Amino acid sequence: MKKLITAMLCLMPVMAFGVDVCVKNNTMIMILKNDVPAGTPTGDDANKIWKVEFNYKTITGDAACNEISGTVKTPVTNLYTDAEDSGQYCWCRMWPILSYGYETGPSSYWMLLKQYSSDSLCESGDANTDACATACAKAVANNTDGFRAAMFESMW
Repeated sequence: MKKLITAMLCLMPVMAFGVDVCVKNNTMIMILKNDVPAGTPTGDDANKIWKVEFNYKTITGDAACNEISGTVKTPVTNLYTDAEDSGQYCWCRMWPILSYGYETGPSSYWMLLKQYSSDSLCESGDANTDACATACAKAVANNTDGFRAAMFESMW
C-alpha cells in the first residue's frame, strides 16, 4: 500500500506550480518539470554558490573546481571539496529547496558539468567563459543537455 501511495504522489503533478511531488523514505521532494521557465541565473563565483529563480521557488547550490574527473551528469556521492580546492573540473550540487521557510528534500549528489582548459578559468572565468558557479546556474536554469533533470534525479 505504501508503494502505491508513493507512486501516486510521484505521478501527481501540482499543475499550478509546475512541479511533481514525490515521497521517498518519508521525505517529500518537489521536482521542477523540465518546461518550467527560469529567471536569471546567478553565480557568486568567489564563494562558489549559485541560484536560479523559478516561478515560486529558488534553487540554490554550490560549485567546486578540483582535479577529480568524472563523467558528465553522472552523480558522485562524495566529492572532497574545501575552500582551497582548485582544478579544471567543474562540479555542481543542488541544496534542498526551501518551501515556506523549511528545507524540502535532500541535497543532490555532485554532478560534473564540464572540464575547463585551466584552473583559473574554472575558478574565475574570463570575458568569453563563465566561471564554474555561474556555469552551474546557467546549466540548471536552461536544463542544458538535461543537466537539471539529472541533478534532480540524483536525489533518488
